[in-house]
Amino acid sequence: MKKSHKIGIWIVVIAAAVLVIFFVTRGGSEPGKYDEFAQCVTDSGAAMYGAYWCPHCQSQKESFGNSWQLIDYVECDPRGDGARPELCEQNAITGYPTWIFGNGERASGTLPLSTIASRTGCQLP
Repeated sequence: MKKSHKIGIWIVVIAAAVLVIFFVTRGGSEPGKYDEFAQCVTDSGAAMYGAYWCPHCQSQKESFGNSWQLIDYVECDPRGDGARPELCEQNAITGYPTWIFGNGERASGTLPLSTIASRTGCQLP
């Protein structure tokens, strides 16, 4: 193989690697549609209590899309990542998901974002 062909192949390989790294890292840093809303919900003192295996919790998380990372979430199952079962006990959580709002009010089940907005005073986009 000629030296110029080897150099060309290396250039293509390096360019492909750079593109893969760019697209992989870019996906995690893109702002979500509900970022401002989710941050407002958290700032209002609201938190969602749930379990990693709970399908209703998954559904609630999905409703926020990429903005979910901004929600104050408490994992109640001790086997879950970042679990805080002691907070769930202290707050007498008996079902998932359970939202506790800044004023102490509670709501259970998967809530529409509009309900979360009205309970927190946060504006949906």
